[in-house]
Amino acid sequence: MRVLALSGSLRADSVNTRLLREAARLAPNHVIEFWERLDDLPHFSPERDTEPPPEPVADLRDRIRTADALLVCTPEYIHAMPAVLKNLLEWVVSSGACVDKPAAAWSASPSLEGGARARESLAHTLAVMSARVVPEASLGLTLARASFDGEGRLADPAQVDAVRRALAALVTAGTP
Repeated sequence: MRVLALSGSLRADSVNTRLLREAARLAPNHVIEFWERLDDLPHFSPERDTEPPPEPVADLRDRIRTADALLVCTPEYIHAMPAVLKNLLEWVVSSGACVDKPAAAWSASPSLEGGARARESLAHTLAVMSARVVPEASLGLTLARASFDGEGRLADPAQVDAVRRALAALVTAGTP
């Protein structure tokens, strides 16, 4: 079982990336692998989607195609997912790599809403791409900056439990 984790943030100290790293630590059998080349993707345009595609695009599509499930965590900017994450999804949609792929839409936000609007937009976009969004695997981390201790771990046992439950739902959905 391999779960591909994608953070929708370019920030080095992003709470979204921190949440994915904590998920990787909490996941059984080290099932989570990361694709961390978001900043390498060119701006999407149909004319640029050539054969062969740009190398970072080919790498991304291949990683998604060979993963058993996707775990995507988005920040929320202006009540939406950021343009860099939308760009990533635009590069993937025409490849069909997400078709029937179990997927979890996560968000981490310093707000009380936990990036709910961006997470809903992400889940909708993944569904339009024919990914199989697993509602039980969805997660929104509220007040995210204060949620991590000095070692980057979730401090609240209830949050740790929520991450474990969401991961278990995604792993179950991705297991043949």
